[in-house]
Amino acid sequence: MAHEIKNVALAGASGSLGSHILQALVKAGRFNVTILTRKVTENVPSGTAVKVVDYESASDLVSALKGQDALVDATSVPDPSLAIRLMDAAVSAGVYRIVPSEFSSDPTNSKGRSLPPFQGKAKALEYVQKLADTGKITWTAISNHAFLDWGLRMSFLGVDLQNKNIEYLKPGTTVIPMTTLESVGTAVANALIKGENTKNRICYICSTQKTQKDLAELSKQALGEEGWKSMNVDTEDAFNKAMAKLQAGQVDMQVIGDIIRFSISTPGYIDRLEKTDNDLLGVKTMSDEEVKELIREIAREKTIA
Repeated sequence: MAHEIKNVALAGASGSLGSHILQALVKAGRFNVTILTRKVTENVPSGTAVKVVDYESASDLVSALKGQDALVDATSVPDPSLAIRLMDAAVSAGVYRIVPSEFSSDPTNSKGRSLPPFQGKAKALEYVQKLADTGKITWTAISNHAFLDWGLRMSFLGVDLQNKNIEYLKPGTTVIPMTTLESVGTAVANALIKGENTKNRICYICSTQKTQKDLAELSKQALGEEGWKSMNVDTEDAFNKAMAKLQAGQVDMQVIGDIIRFSISTPGYIDRLEKTDNDLLGVKTMSDEEVKELIREIAREKTIA
């Protein structure tokens, strides 16, 4: 008999991704959602429960997870110890399904997975797989590759919409699967609704697959051809410098960002998705016109700000 997932606990609900997952879970109308948080918060959707927890306390986490069918981990901590602590607590509390804090590139790509920003995710996924092998829990991982809207808002993908500036990540011709945050949230909700179809496996989704040059061209079409500046960035050189800083203990967001940008722009570290779970998980594949409209929306946000 299929296990119905009704009660869902969400860790990391206040983050960029977690907030979209929360919205999708509530919108689905199928779940009793409990937010796990470090401190009292009032800005939560109607009908959503909140439990203040000490993430360092195993007993506190177990108590908070009692009666939950699923735990969605949307925290974004590089150190896997928190993810593993949440998993252990979920097992002790009798939780049926874990959605680990994966939400990145293909976990089966060994080259990409070997890079420091992804090593914590690799350890966490390996850990939950071992728990599942012993029958203690089930899991579903979501692989969405790059975040499309977040990447455009933050100019992380090398396209600065506000200043009309493009930094081509050498060579700029690598196909990058990209997914909107909203679509990731939708995928999580549907993965729990269709729990038997997503049990103990990685689900692959993407809103679009474009090279960086494609994305730059769509940005020009959306915002007008005039006024753009561009330059080429040697991502391998930036990667080598970032790795040297990391090994010297000089870790900051620039270092992590340069390593990730290298991974999404270098063949072999990222691959085009030949098959996705979009249909299963209700993720829409965006047309070029829809991508351009997203670009215009984000550009308007920046102009207003």
